[in-house]
Amino acid sequence: MASGPPVAVHADHANPTTAPFVRPGQPLPGDNALALRAKQFCTGHRKGLPVLVASELIAALVVDLPAASARQRDALLAYAVEDRVAQPIEVVAVAQGMLSGAAPGQVLALVVARPTLAALVAAAPPGCAAMPEMLLIRRPAPPATGMAWAVWRDGMRAVVRASDGTGFAVSVDMLHAVWLRSGKPVLTSLGAALPTNLPAVDLSGAPPDPDPADLNFRFPVPRSPADRVAELRPLIRVAGIVLAGWTAVLGLALADTIALGRIAVTQRDQAQVALSGILPGFSLTDDVEQVLSRLAPTAAQPRQSAFLPLLAGVSAAMAEAGPGFSLRKLGWAEADNQLILTLQAAALADLQIIERHLADTGFSVSSGAAIAGDGGAEVDVIITGPGE
Repeated sequence: MASGPPVAVHADHANPTTAPFVRPGQPLPGDNALALRAKQFCTGHRKGLPVLVASELIAALVVDLPAASARQRDALLAYAVEDRVAQPIEVVAVAQGMLSGAAPGQVLALVVARPTLAALVAAAPPGCAAMPEMLLIRRPAPPATGMAWAVWRDGMRAVVRASDGTGFAVSVDMLHAVWLRSGKPVLTSLGAALPTNLPAVDLSGAPPDPDPADLNFRFPVPRSPADRVAELRPLIRVAGIVLAGWTAVLGLALADTIALGRIAVTQRDQAQVALSGILPGFSLTDDVEQVLSRLAPTAAQPRQSAFLPLLAGVSAAMAEAGPGFSLRKLGWAEADNQLILTLQAAALADLQIIERHLADTGFSVSSGAAIAGDGGAEVDVIITGPGE
């Protein structure tokens, strides 16, 4: 992992360095130069017009990751930036940005506070996802040595996109000091004119178009409790269908019992009439009635199934485990009272979390060989209820 000091990821309004420009949770003004650029290049885009996250609220970091599948990289990426952001890793969203031409294993990590991201998406029109504003600036070509910056000045803000793919925002008054401290990278001016003490090539008349790969990036949409419930809807539907089926079975059994009882009374009356013709004065005694009742057909007593209690317990435990999985197949072995589930998740670690949670809840869990690939991970799990 690349080394470096922790980077602040702002999640509140108390930081004086962001207050003059962009407050967390507030979108960029509609007349902001990069907001207008987003309308120009993202209107009609397959991913739609984004809500822009100001660069003051983003930490952009280049990190090195070991060889892994695309799914496994998500977990590795969060681990790689954990000691480089000044926030607990649980309260930030970490996503991989596009970094064409990078060295093997080198990726661009984009980090933003989850409350900030949720507030921006909530304030945006339905269907809008969040995108860092710096991605609307094409990466400058790196010089033979050192770094290059493409700077978009808008009023007193300067948004910088570096040749390594990272970016940040700084006040125009501080830009010269930051430029000196960064080793005087090669400058390109794309927006309003930069201060005269900064030697820059002026491309503001025809700034390069954004990289189409960068325009495809969006932060994952924050998940709400309703989204998590929606993931369990297939399992809830299956449980509803099974419950409706058993209700129908019990109803038929009750109807059979009532009908058979009426038949028994009718047959007793008929037997009494027949005996009275042969043996006048003879009546059926209690003992004879017991014999007749044993000879009469009896209704099959409905057997209580353990399926629904087991399914309800597993459903509750899986809901507590979180949203990182989906249910592809459900089966039940009646003889052993076992649920057979096929679970899918983004990574093997997610499946292991679910299995551990089920075991901690008291269920007996056994799993087959897990299958993992670029499309995710899948495993067959056999679940037996507590005490079975």
